Formats: sequence, C-alpha cells, structure tokens
Amino acid sequence: MMKNSLIILIVNFFIVGIFAQNNPSFYIEIPNELYVPEVSHDENGKPIGTTNTGNVRLDELINSYEIYGNQQVFEISNNPLLQNIYLIECNNIDLMYELFNNYENYYPRVEDAYMEALLVPNDIGTIGGYTSTDQEELYYIRAPEAWDITTGSNNIVIGIPDPQNFQTQHEDLENTLDVLFGNNIPTSPDYQHGTQVSSVAAAETNNGIGMAAIGFDSYIYGAKNTSNILNLSNETNVRILSASYGSSSQNPPTITPTVFEEIIEVNGDIVIAAAGNGPHPDTGYPPATFYYRPASYKGVISVSGIGHQNESFNAYHGLVEVFQDSFEYKLGGNIRTTQYNDSIDIVAPAIGVLVANGLGYINNARGTSIAAPMVAGTVALMLDMNYCLENKEVETILKLTAVVIDTLPQNIQYYGKLGAGKLDAYEAVKMAKDMSEEFGTVEVKHRILYRPWFYKLETAPYEIKMFNNTVTDGAKLKFRARSNIEITSGLYSPIEGYMDLQIDPSLDIDCPPPTSGFRYKDRNILKEKKPDINYLIYPTVVDEFIIIKELFKNKIMSSIEIYDLSGVLAHKEGSISNSTISLNLVNLEAGIYIITIFDRNRNVLNTRKIIKK
Repeated sequence: MMKNSLIILIVNFFIVGIFAQNNPSFYIEIPNELYVPEVSHDENGKPIGTTNTGNVRLDELINSYEIYGNQQVFEISNNPLLQNIYLIECNNIDLMYELFNNYENYYPRVEDAYMEALLVPNDIGTIGGYTSTDQEELYYIRAPEAWDITTGSNNIVIGIPDPQNFQTQHEDLENTLDVLFGNNIPTSPDYQHGTQVSSVAAAETNNGIGMAAIGFDSYIYGAKNTSNILNLSNETNVRILSASYGSSSQNPPTITPTVFEEIIEVNGDIVIAAAGNGPHPDTGYPPATFYYRPASYKGVISVSGIGHQNESFNAYHGLVEVFQDSFEYKLGGNIRTTQYNDSIDIVAPAIGVLVANGLGYINNARGTSIAAPMVAGTVALMLDMNYCLENKEVETILKLTAVVIDTLPQNIQYYGKLGAGKLDAYEAVKMAKDMSEEFGTVEVKHRILYRPWFYKLETAPYEIKMFNNTVTDGAKLKFRARSNIEITSGLYSPIEGYMDLQIDPSLDIDCPPPTSGFRYKDRNILKEKKPDINYLIYPTVVDEFIIIKELFKNKIMSSIEIYDLSGVLAHKEGSISNSTISLNLVNLEAGIYIITIFDRNRNVLNTRKIIKK
C-alpha cells in the first residue's frame, strides 16, 4: 500500500531491546540529519525537548507527537542508503503516515517496524471467531510465527484415542475429524472429552468461525476407547498419537507397555501423552509426583501444564486463578499443580484454554488433556516440514527448542521436574525445517543438558552449529550432519553420557511427502489448498550467484523475475527448462530484493526475499 516501502530485517535480540516499552515504532530514511525528529519525551512521557528542522509546519507536526527514540539503525554499515535509516519510537503510528504522505521529499521511504506474524487466521479467538477469549494460549506458544512457516497438511493425520465421545458434526471438526473405531455416540450437549482434545490439536482453522488450533490444516482420526490406539497407529498417514488419558495405579502393567513398544519402535509413530492433573481436589489422590501411564512409558513424550496468562475464572471445583509462566495455580484459594516428576518432557498451556464441546465451546478448559494435543498439533506442523524425522528426533527438537521455566523464581522448587521447558511451536517447526533444507543450518544454543536424556539429530541437516551450551552428567548426544558440525562456545563434558558427532555426506535428504487419500471423508469437502511446490533458494544473502532448485523435479517453473522494493524489475530469466538454475546477480546493487517464480501460465509458484551484499 505504501509506495517505495522499506523492509528491513533485524535479528530478534535487537528488536526485543528496542521495543521494551511497546511504543509504536517505524523505520524511516532521512538523507539529511537536520530532519531527524528529536527525542522530546522520556520513557515516562515527561517532556525533555523539541524538534527544530527549520520548516515551521514540519516542526509543528513532529512536536505534536511524543518522540521517545531516534536511533540510527545501521550506523556501521558501508552502504550510504542504510546509513540514512533511523528507527523512530513515538506515541502514535499516525506520525509515520503523516511524514510519508506529506513530506516525501524529506522522508522518501518509511516502514512500520512491528515484526508481526504474516498469517493471522480469521477465527483466532475474537478475530472473527469465538468472542469470549482471545486464545492467548496460541500466542503464548508462538503459533502465529509457526504458521508463517507452514499451516500443515491434511495428509498428516493425528490419531486421538479417547475414552469419551467425539462430536463429528461440530462446525470446527466436521471437515477435519473422522472417528474410525469404537461406538461413538455424539449426543450434544454432553461433556465430550474427545471433542475437546481434537479441537485443540486441529480444529478447522481460518474458516471464519469458532476457534483456531495449532495444527491448522492437519487432520484427525479419532477412536472411541483407548484400546484402539494400536488400530489408529496402523492407519495410513497416522504418524502422531495423542493420548489425553492415563492411570496412576501402582499395579505393575503387563499388556500396555508392549502395545506402546510396538507403536513407537515397530511402527515408528510419535506418541504424546498427558502427564496428569495433580491430586484430585476432593480426595487428594494421587499426589502430583506420581507417574501416570502411558505418559511415563519409555519413548512417550510426557506433557504437563503451565499457566499462559494471568486470569481467573469459575470452574466446577471453585475459583481458578492462573499466573503466566507459573507452574502453580490456585483452585478455591488452594495452591495446585499438574503432575511433576522426572518423566515429564515438556509443558504446554493447560488452564483457561478455549475448546470445542458438544456443538459449542468452553472457554476455560483445564488439564493436561489440553496440553498434550497442543504439542501433537505442533508435531504435525514439524512433520509437514520434514516428514522423515524419527520419533526420537521429534522429541529432541521439542526439547532443544523449549523455553526453560524451571529456573524462574516461581518454579524453582520444581527444578528438574518440568521437562525441558514450555513448548515453543515456532522454534520447533523452524528447526524441523532447517533439518530438511539442502543447505540449512540447525542451531543448538543456550541449552543446559544434564539429564540422562538421549538427543538425536540426523535427518538430515546440512550443518549443525552449537554455541553457549552446557552438556554435563548423563546427557547423550548423537548428531549427524552432511557438511559441518561446529562448536563455538560452551562447556561440553558429559560424565555418564557422551557426545557422538559425525559428518556423513551420504545422509539422504530426499524425503517424500506422505501419501494422500482418506478412508472415509471425500477430500473434495476439505479446504482447497494451493499445490505445495517447494523450492530451495540459496543463499539468501547473495555475493554473486544464487541457486534455485525445484525439490521434486517436476520442471514446473518457467520464468523467474527479481524486483527491488520499489517494484522495479531488476533481473529476469525466461524459458527455463531445468529443475535447477544458477543466476549471476553480480551486477545488482546492494539491497533487498524479491524473487518470484512463475509457471508457464504466469501463476506464482514461490516468492522469497533475498539480500544482495
């Protein structure tokens, strides 16, 4: 919408530091420093100065706003254009439009500096969906950022066995859920645990009604009765099983461990299970430290709960008070927790979450039954980026990207018993994507690995970079890369554990996507999606040459055009007959460009930003 708009890429830590006050900010090109708006107010809003450009009308305009910052962004750059870029922090974003629309001669390019997610579905909470909650739980796990990478695929199926019913006619599940096994009798408005769990994993998203779900375009096969979990595992395209049930009985299990061993070790499926909700408010049994099955079984990813925002609501057992990033919450004035022990792998929002129920919704559901499918939906997005990940690699990625929370003051007494931390869907999906790219870099950073966990990454990263990690005690690492493994900083001295790092150029990166086809529902009723034609475009920071490669060798791309940010065509390549092409961009001026790939009918197949050095 803005002519000559300016887009600038800045690393995350820089943005966090600048936007500590959450004031509107924008980038602006100011060729003459005389016209830089002066800081007029401190962070508390106290007046401290005015702007004097020599243009009376411009001064009146700028001084009608509160200016909190005017940082020269690329002061050390050798590019004169970048040296003229400033970041202006003010009290109202309208200043950005005023300067650009009325004083373009002084401020030729401006751009809103907010780094917002590119995709916000039209049914996330109060944005076109349910009006009583904003679905803060999805922002808490960084779902919108994950959706910028992928919204998943309905060829990737989450299997959900549940002891209670599923409502297949719910508006948010009718196109994304099939119940394959068991006598399912969805009588609304009965309490339907299967419906709730399914909606958290993959309710139909971006359909303008109801709720969004982390799994977005993923699909669900349900099964009434938990004994059907093996039947679900044997279904085509089911790679993920989400078990929101469990038992704390101390009787030695006999049959069920064998079933899960077959699912995980023979079928190669990923099993995610609810860790348990702590002591029952009436009986006090079982204690929050007890191990639940199947969550505590070998190879199962055990999910406990965490508070995602400060809120309170009335529930069946009394007033519930939840606190952001706190493992503890209050129920009827009493301190409560979900399960904590050394079998927990990760935590996710479990209190005050929006779910589908019957033919309607509940906006304050709680329990690790809700946390587990949130992880399952994230794993579905991960597999959409790298379907060949092994179950142990999926667990490794979840743990290496989780946000540590057991060192926070409010959680310190649970240190070592809250798994690797809270789910970060964006970082998990990104690492899965980085593992699959032909020249991708997987970063393992800022981790403290001491528990006797096995971390595995080998499908099939180009390179792995490790920095600022502490690897001690019983941690076991088995990392493989096709080109390079680099350790730049940290402490790496496992005692009972080990580090097995190897370069293996023969690792196979040809990972076919899952097969299509569903048992029951006609796929024509599902949302239509554009063909998922993936291209490798590298490097993104270009010196001379850039390579564009069609992953599946369909030879669909016909032409390539490269535009600068003003919309001017800078380079064009036509009549392409190969699935891989190398472009010489040495004559392009330094700056940011947009690559667009077309088929022979001028349909856009892919777009990508690049930076020319």
